[in-house]
Amino acid sequence: MEYEIDDMEHQVRKVIAQHRETPGFPQLDDYGVSEKEFDDYLFYKQAVIDDVDSLRRKYTVYSVIFIIPFVVISFYKTSVTNCLIAMGCGLVLCLLYYLLTILIHKIRMSRLNNEAIERYIADVMKFKEP
Repeated sequence: MEYEIDDMEHQVRKVIAQHRETPGFPQLDDYGVSEKEFDDYLFYKQAVIDDVDSLRRKYTVYSVIFIIPFVVISFYKTSVTNCLIAMGCGLVLCLLYYLLTILIHKIRMSRLNNEAIERYIADVMKFKEP
């Protein structure tokens, strides 16, 4: 059985490999970008995307964050009210973590942004064979 990776980096590289010699296909030189810059950019952009998309890690972190208030409140008198307070605190902490991860992702993507390479990637993905 053969597996094919279907992430952004592999999609772009697949299109480039298939059409590199095709007349009219966008070339890196036309965008003022070197091959090394392009490779590094694709690698780091995919790393940022993969960091956000790791479901196993995401669910583990959310579970631990949600359980922390229950552990803290368990040292005190156990009651339904305390349980509801712990649940509310856990949900608020999970929401804060979610918003923080979105903010960090946007900051990392904005720092990584290179307009010339982004235009090249967009042109590569829009390319239709004549």
